[in-house]
Amino acid sequence: MRCVAIKRFIPILLGLLIVFPTSSIAAKSSDNLIPLGQSIGVQLKLENPTFVHDVMVDEKWWFKNGDQIISLNKKSIESIADWKKTSKENHDSKVSVEFLRKSKRQDVLVSANQLESMLPFLRDHTEGIGTITYVNPTSNEYGALGHQIVDQQIEQTPPFLGGSIFLSDIARIHKSTPGKPGYKIAKQSTLHVQAGIVQKNTVYGVFGELMDSDLKKGEAIPTLKTNHIKKGPAEIFTAIEGNDVQSYQIEIIKVDKTTFQFIVTDKELIEKTGGILQGMSGSPILQNGKFAGAITHMVVDNPVKGAAIPIQEMIKKHP
Repeated sequence: MRCVAIKRFIPILLGLLIVFPTSSIAAKSSDNLIPLGQSIGVQLKLENPTFVHDVMVDEKWWFKNGDQIISLNKKSIESIADWKKTSKENHDSKVSVEFLRKSKRQDVLVSANQLESMLPFLRDHTEGIGTITYVNPTSNEYGALGHQIVDQQIEQTPPFLGGSIFLSDIARIHKSTPGKPGYKIAKQSTLHVQAGIVQKNTVYGVFGELMDSDLKKGEAIPTLKTNHIKKGPAEIFTAIEGNDVQSYQIEIIKVDKTTFQFIVTDKELIEKTGGILQGMSGSPILQNGKFAGAITHMVVDNPVKGAAIPIQEMIKKHP
């Protein structure tokens, strides 16, 4: 997502993923949810190997950033491994490459050597980090991020075949300063156990089935209707060291139908992070002991100020 021109709000997912919407297994608005706040890595298996840079084939032809490879010699491919295999099998001959560019199918002949040389510019997955927002203890469904994943390099919402989330540990923090958003530097948990599967990537977040039963041990609390979210004190839950989730104080300053704005007031959080960081996207917000929403954006020029999606809006999965 691009920065909003005037106030320069930006989404705060870190990694190869950026942000922006679809539908699914909707949690009922009356369900109590368990607020989480752990840092997670998100991995999506792309539907087709995709070019992440422009690559010249000859003086008159090149693949463009975002081109999706459909088949090689009329055989469909789903991975970089398929590309490598075809390159080896056709080392002395031309290979027909069928690809998708802006929804239009095209094809071109390239040599096996050219196929091999293009490998560094292809990707069959995308990944990044964010924060898991909640789990529904009844349906076992989780929600995370509060916005859609868009791949920064191909500048598209990536079609994907499947995906996973993993718990990650925050190793270090780059503090936010006015005009320079900070970010979390994360590493995958030493356990490296899949915490859940990704089923939907929508404008309101990433959703799927939770597999890590330990994340369901918290207390389920009522969700606030959007018109019950009020200006005043609230708290966010997020991890800035390891995967230790802590609460930090904020002040809600404006509430609209599908979003609300807040200012970080917690001195400890401001001292350690400068305010909001990329990677905090999805951090749950509670007000008066009830689930209010999740962080989605920060203001670049004033990193103690951010925006959030109301939880009742987020669980709809789409506008």
